[in-house]
Amino acid sequence: MEAMDASSRLPLYAQLEQIIELQLSSGELTAGDMLPTEAQLCEQFGISRPVVRQAIGGFVARGQLYRLRGKGTFVSGAPLAERLLRPALGFFDDLAAAGLEVSNDLVGIEAVTAQAGLAESLSIAPGSGYVRIERLRRIDGEVVAFMRSSIPESLHPRLLRRLERCDFTRISLPRLLEQAIGIRSHSGHRWVQAVVADAEVSGHLGIAEGVALLYVESVEDDDRGRRIEYSQAWHRGDRTRLELESSRAPFPD
Repeated sequence: MEAMDASSRLPLYAQLEQIIELQLSSGELTAGDMLPTEAQLCEQFGISRPVVRQAIGGFVARGQLYRLRGKGTFVSGAPLAERLLRPALGFFDDLAAAGLEVSNDLVGIEAVTAQAGLAESLSIAPGSGYVRIERLRRIDGEVVAFMRSSIPESLHPRLLRRLERCDFTRISLPRLLEQAIGIRSHSGHRWVQAVVADAEVSGHLGIAEGVALLYVESVEDDDRGRRIEYSQAWHRGDRTRLELESSRAPFPD
């Protein structure tokens, strides 16, 4: 690394930013590389921890670096694109079609009673049963999202038993539902929001609380208009980019 100039009019944190930016642009630091620790940077440049944190914080906010709790700060890979408006493909199948290695880790599956808010999202009466499925999404082995899906029990008399027998590792949930209980998604709607990681989600994703995430909430209906899924997904902001397709509708006469 280059030396820093304490007599320069450029603040120390900005000088460190320039050094890290040069390492990123030159390829000295590449995707997956770990940066020196805060203590190591402080010792190497004779600067304080707040200076180091301010410099690195900018790269984290822009998604160029990411922090893993208890492990360190790493260089991000290229963002992964999700085409939200492609009706035939979901996130899993879209990325798999792009040649990426996509897999799921099943965190938990259980039968639950729906409270009022969730019951409305599932279009069922409060107190009705549903199956909750929680998974971690991996891209090329790296955890990039935590997902929670809710499926109404009314769709099949042995819904939980059927789903417990399934292998979630290499299949998207829409395809799995079609195979397990013969129900296919016909239409849906998604909402996207910027959020920060709370204690639960950060624990699943292995990141610090307060890190920026992309939250995607969605509903899916079958061709009879029945609600078949309500899902929530928390995507790591440094590893996700949404690609939205649009077309021009004809002007009314």
